[in-house]
Amino acid sequence: MGCRVARVAVLSAGSWGTTLAKVFADAGSDVTIHARRPEVVAEINVRHQNARYLPDVVLPDRLRATADPPSSARRGS
Repeated sequence: MGCRVARVAVLSAGSWGTTLAKVFADAGSDVTIHARRPEVVAEINVRHQNARYLPDVVLPDRLRATADPPSSARRGS
């Protein structure tokens, strides 16, 4: 019997954070990832990529980015 985590916040958009966020999103969770740089937030939200750290990887639609750390912990931002 499995347990699905509905919402996940990841506080890093580097290679490990982005990979972890993708794993959770692929498993069905809604994921918000925090990135310090607005251009990384835009790339993740618009192009579904984080090319600097994971070139050629398409990120799931369930994964959204924000530059606002408190909003990383609540979905809908």
